[in-house]
Amino acid sequence: MLYIVVCAAGATRLVPSRFLPMATERGWDVHVLTTAQAIGTFPEVIEQIESVTGRPVRADFHTTVGYSLPDPDAVVVAPASYNTVTKLALGIADTYVLTRLTEQIGRGIPIVIGPYINEKFAKHPTYEPTLERLRSWGLKIVIGPDEPHQSGGGAAETFPWAELLDAIEPTAN
Repeated sequence: MLYIVVCAAGATRLVPSRFLPMATERGWDVHVLTTAQAIGTFPEVIEQIESVTGRPVRADFHTTVGYSLPDPDAVVVAPASYNTVTKLALGIADTYVLTRLTEQIGRGIPIVIGPYINEKFAKHPTYEPTLERLRSWGLKIVIGPDEPHQSGGGAAETFPWAELLDAIEPTAN
């Protein structure tokens, strides 16, 4: 079972058409979690994700979806926003997604992060140390060829979907 965590990052638009089919073709049973910001930014994409997976997207602890979310074998956070990446590295678990990610780190579950970060955020002095901290904990970071990206650029088109799955492939069922 694979958790895919999506954030309010531009490449999220491609999750239903590119990432989910790729993950299921590789044999993953996918459950999608999302940040509240992503729901507000991409409501139509969240609906598409639910249509593709046949399951509700999880965004909070108290949900009416009618089932408990099973524990994952692996987690991919992609596209990962600056906010989610930096809060995770600081141990901040103030949202459903961050709490679930923190729990999976504690359980030793393989986690791969695919940042989708604007170059202005990536120049912040905490960004590179944040990635190094996450790597030191055993998380894998997969950086796309156009990352960090410029606003309005085509980085979403070159986002490393396959490479993210390759990074967890040895744990696939």
